[in-house]
Amino acid sequence: MVAWNRPRTTLLTVGILFHLFYLWSIFDIYFVSPLVHGMSLYRSTETPPAKRLFLIVGDGLRADTTFDNITHPVSHESGYLAPFIRSIVREKGTYGVSHTRMPTESRPGHVAMIAGFYEDVSAVTKGWKENPVDFDSFFNQSTHTYSFGSPDILPMFKEGATDPEKVDAWMYGHEYEDFTQSSIELDAYVFRHLYQLFDNSTKDTELDFQIRQDGNVFFLHLLGCDTAGHSYRPYSAEYYDNVKYIDEQVEILVDKVAKFFGDDDTAFIFTADHGMSAFGSHGDGHPNNTRTPLVAWGAGVNKPVKNSKPVADNYTESWNLADIQRNDVKQADITSLMSYLIGTNYPANSVGELPLAYINTNDGEKFQALYNNARSILEQYLVKEQEVIESQFVYKEYFKFEERSHESYLNEIHAMIDKIAKGDTSLEPQVLKLTEELMTVTLEGLQYLTTYNWRLIRTIVTFGFIGWIIYSFTIFLKVFILAKEDKNNKPSLLNVSVFGSIGLVLNYVLYYQRSPFNFYMYLLFPLFMWSQIFTDKDAFIQGIKSFFKSISVAERIFIGICIVAIYESIVYGFFHRWIFTFIFIILSFYPLICGNKSVLSNAAWIITSCYISTFTLYDAVKIESLTKINVGGIFIILGSLHSIGRIVKGKLVSYYSLSLLITQVVLVILILLTTNKSVESLQNRTGLPRDAQIAGWSLMVLSLFIVPFLHYLKPSNHYKVRLLIIFLTFAPTFIILTISFESIFYFLFTGYVVQWIEIETQIKKSKSKEQENYAQLIRISLIGFFLLQIAFFGTGNVASISSFSLDSVYRLLPIFDPFPMGALLMLKLIIPYIILSTGLGVLNLKLSIKDYTISTLIISTSDILSLNFFYLLRTEGSWLDIGVTISNYCLAILSSLFMLTIEMVGHILLKNVIVEQEVDQEKKKQ
Repeated sequence: MVAWNRPRTTLLTVGILFHLFYLWSIFDIYFVSPLVHGMSLYRSTETPPAKRLFLIVGDGLRADTTFDNITHPVSHESGYLAPFIRSIVREKGTYGVSHTRMPTESRPGHVAMIAGFYEDVSAVTKGWKENPVDFDSFFNQSTHTYSFGSPDILPMFKEGATDPEKVDAWMYGHEYEDFTQSSIELDAYVFRHLYQLFDNSTKDTELDFQIRQDGNVFFLHLLGCDTAGHSYRPYSAEYYDNVKYIDEQVEILVDKVAKFFGDDDTAFIFTADHGMSAFGSHGDGHPNNTRTPLVAWGAGVNKPVKNSKPVADNYTESWNLADIQRNDVKQADITSLMSYLIGTNYPANSVGELPLAYINTNDGEKFQALYNNARSILEQYLVKEQEVIESQFVYKEYFKFEERSHESYLNEIHAMIDKIAKGDTSLEPQVLKLTEELMTVTLEGLQYLTTYNWRLIRTIVTFGFIGWIIYSFTIFLKVFILAKEDKNNKPSLLNVSVFGSIGLVLNYVLYYQRSPFNFYMYLLFPLFMWSQIFTDKDAFIQGIKSFFKSISVAERIFIGICIVAIYESIVYGFFHRWIFTFIFIILSFYPLICGNKSVLSNAAWIITSCYISTFTLYDAVKIESLTKINVGGIFIILGSLHSIGRIVKGKLVSYYSLSLLITQVVLVILILLTTNKSVESLQNRTGLPRDAQIAGWSLMVLSLFIVPFLHYLKPSNHYKVRLLIIFLTFAPTFIILTISFESIFYFLFTGYVVQWIEIETQIKKSKSKEQENYAQLIRISLIGFFLLQIAFFGTGNVASISSFSLDSVYRLLPIFDPFPMGALLMLKLIIPYIILSTGLGVLNLKLSIKDYTISTLIISTSDILSLNFFYLLRTEGSWLDIGVTISNYCLAILSSLFMLTIEMVGHILLKNVIVEQEVDQEKKKQ
């Protein structure tokens, strides 16, 4: 292994920083939070119909489960899970479906319904429990809020209030969030502590006075359904029983509230933050995740409205509520509804529209409340517009407000409301249409202002990507083709002057536009890289000539077509995974085309290619299958024993290393037994056995740290032995984190990489010295980049949040903790990349190529993918489509970042590795 040189170190440093910053660029460009501050607040109504409000949120509760006629999977009895809620719908309140937006997670869902705005993805990633941004909320506008429930939700509203004393929170500890135990206890905690608060107030006059104040809110966050759904799926007995429990407790609650307060001035809102897919996941825009129940009743809420004729669709037909008018809303509209019911100000950042069908008041009052709602949203536009004006050299107003000013809208709406209040009801449709038009135009205007500087920053980022591709390819040519490792050209005075001037001008523009810090970094990278590109332009031209000097024109054209075809196929493969299968089928014949004459290796390669090609077609949302886990484990064990036998036969390993290899196989067997015990116990609803949890962690530590360290003390340096050691090092971890067929993929993917190494070696042997050129290097890099994508997609993943199931993590962490659970899932994702990286390292050695040649060429071209996805990103359409394009971009960037970082791990793992000099020996014979 050669020492690292300065250009390569610079490439790695710049590459890691570049990809980390540019990974975030889409959130700074496409998904900038529209939040502004300093707005005047508008009160919803001067005559609130309710004195207090109870917000009851069933976390992870689907709309269809709430209203459907269900057959219980254990008792086999059919009936409604929530008969009390249904009785409210039929007799006392108004109902509908609340439509959430992606990401359909607990935090953004609660922000939407309580603060009235849709938290963008970039804000969600800044924190889980606390406020990542300073936003106003309905709780903040209430007199006082008493909240009960999960420590993952309550703190963000308590800590985010202008006065932390305004919101009280009763939360259970994280140990309650055990996915292997009964979820009902989570909800029982909420009701128990609420009633305890009521009881305490009878002994404390000050508390009693506080609880009975007008404008109070009681927030009940019920996590049980979400926990049961994740653990056992939303069609399980546990999930259904939790829904029944909530319904029973809500009935008891309504009665207790009426008796405690002694009046009928309480309003109730029953809803959910998000739904759940059939596989117990959520996060994306699938309808099962976005459709949640909304039932409102009590003071100020309309009674049910009967349809003149039944109205139902395929989704609601089995609800048997076709005779009752259904009023669907957007999730943020719930904030406006709650604000009206107890007469608070509309939260400063709310974009929700007051759902008039839900409120029971006279027309004048109703439209006045909607008018104030529109003014509250318009206020955000006006404040944001002023911010933009102050940060622009020239400002152009949103074209719809140029055509008709907001003052014109407000004056006409106000005049019509006055006429309606005097009895002219014919104007109701007009005022409603005009007010909704004003809200729509205002929200469009907010988006226009938020993206006002898009063109400049997108241009900078584009030059950044193109600059990185050329810059990294130039370093590749200098270091690996021209061997000018130590020659470091300095930029000329003209170069410094030109790029320095451009930098000063653009930095001043960013400063004047009050751009965030990240924008300066987005600019810094292209300035640096393009300066270096022009400095090394002679090396670039010379390198290109040397790179293609012994390749014919026809071959160059063919290579160019292949490069474009592979990259564009991979882009579309992100959307249509069958394309990856098609590429595998084509690759199965490439050894024959390249002249490999070994019938056995060609046949084995075709069989492996066809088998592994099927993995990208499997459903991304996997059902736990112990049979497939065991089959994968057996493949790994038998394959390892076969490899050990061949290594021993070839006398490639010492007795010490052989003992450790056998120990690693034993660890695989033990982890397979442990996984079986954990899975069976969890599937039987008896929880995670403590001994199985300890054994799982212990075996992982032994396989990942202890045994590799023992190998390090007396290393076996033959490449075949080292590859087997690396394979067995990660096998136990992969098995215990496997849900279905992933361990089978791990076995086949490793075998595919090993076969690839041998085939390329055989192709190299078959060529004479005169026939050698860089075509093989280009081919290997293209296949390597394709395998980089397969390392992710081969385990069935898709670019969707909800495709990553937590089932396997429960075998190690049964209590919910997002960051350790995420770390385990990330470890599972990284393992195939490590296998690929070490495979590329061995190829370098086998083909007598300089270290890192292949990976550097891959890195220098991989961002063609990222640039594609940067412009394919969508900000409109369904939230599922938007989410997929976000994930695609992130995956493209991360694959480059993985290659940059994991190849360093591969370098460590392959330290002092040796290979047989088969190629050189063959050449000597020739």
